[in-house]
Amino acid sequence: MTPDPSYKDDLRAAYDADVERRDAMTPAAWRTGVIDRFANLLRAEHAQKVIELGCGTGQLASHMQDTGLDITAVDLSPGNAAATAARGVTAVEADFADLPFPDAAFDGAFAIHSLIHAPNEELPAVFTEIRRVLIPHAPLLMVVWGGVRHDGPFAHEWLEPPRYFSLYTDEQIIALDKPGFELEEFETIDTDESELHAQVLTLRAT
Repeated sequence: MTPDPSYKDDLRAAYDADVERRDAMTPAAWRTGVIDRFANLLRAEHAQKVIELGCGTGQLASHMQDTGLDITAVDLSPGNAAATAARGVTAVEADFADLPFPDAAFDGAFAIHSLIHAPNEELPAVFTEIRRVLIPHAPLLMVVWGGVRHDGPFAHEWLEPPRYFSLYTDEQIIALDKPGFELEEFETIDTDESELHAQVLTLRAT
């Protein structure tokens, strides 16, 4: 399902309207655990500059920064970017399909439940753009909800305007075209946040 071109405007409006609630949330232990493991990998590889793609209100960016890494966070929502900046993290309002950074600017990247908003037909270009701002062999942590194939808003969507989602079965997301990256590790995590499970992919820039 190809979304209406205005789907990004809807995403921006929906997340801007939900900033106050999200800003008051504390990340679940499984989320910070995934971040801690990735931070350990980054430090072992002597990474310094790391970009978060779709930072929400900045809790995980702040958590990662507390491990000693230099974090730059981007989000489509100006409200999210402002909330992240208020946590002391460098934050930029930007689309991860069109990043305002030079080539090879970062040593690593992470995207937690943000790439699920990229339609299937647009995802290869998104990976290509992420690869552009990373140094060779940089790791990318990608966490998304999955286990089913779905394109479009959910019938039970509670935010307005309804958000666009693109989800995949485990087999599909492993086989998904990821230009500029190779899959290094894949795992799934069952949580009490959703009837779906989290798909955790560690990718490596080629």
